Amino acid sequence: MDLKVESVILLLLACGIGLSIAAHLFAVFPFDLKVTHELQEIKNPVFSSFMVGISALGAPLAEAILIGSVALIFYFRRMRIEAVYVLATISSVVLTAILKVLVGRPRPPLYPPNPVELFLAIDQYSFPSGHVLFFVVFFGFMACLGWVHLTGWLRWLVPGVCAFLIVAIAPSRIYVGAHWASDVIGSYVIGTLLLIILILLYGHTVQMQRTVAT
Repeated sequence: MDLKVESVILLLLACGIGLSIAAHLFAVFPFDLKVTHELQEIKNPVFSSFMVGISALGAPLAEAILIGSVALIFYFRRMRIEAVYVLATISSVVLTAILKVLVGRPRPPLYPPNPVELFLAIDQYSFPSGHVLFFVVFFGFMACLGWVHLTGWLRWLVPGVCAFLIVAIAPSRIYVGAHWASDVIGSYVIGTLLLIILILLYGHTVQMQRTVAT
């Protein structure tokens, strides 16, 4: 592994651990309140609908549909390695659940928990944001695959759309009152770490396949 990549991984790991500890010790940071207030002061109905819509893309059912449908597309196109690694993006959901329980940070006070939520015991916790972490890992990996396998204008369009979704999900979660700004910052850090590991493993698997084939 390249020394620069190792350094980035170690830095992200240290930041992720530090933010997780801080979130465990402090239910809210001063800048969290300011960011939430500024975002929720926006009363534009188009902006509101967009924020709610983007946030809905990270619901558990939507995540399952995205992962399953994309994995099937790759499978039937005989891109079996890609299909397996798309399924592996579900690791973001597992990691989120583990960290939520370990950190134990409560949701913002006005966030209404869903009493019929299957994972209510996990859903009551705020750090990290599962939506943001999933978007970083899933759409980040889709951007990687798009850049590697597509050509022409699609090679730029797919990663561009994925990047837009990754950026847009964070303010949407704050806007709907589900998370603090520090929750989504931590999710970006932890999600990026997981994404890099996933991409490195994917590259190593592809290289091994080529070596065996030759």
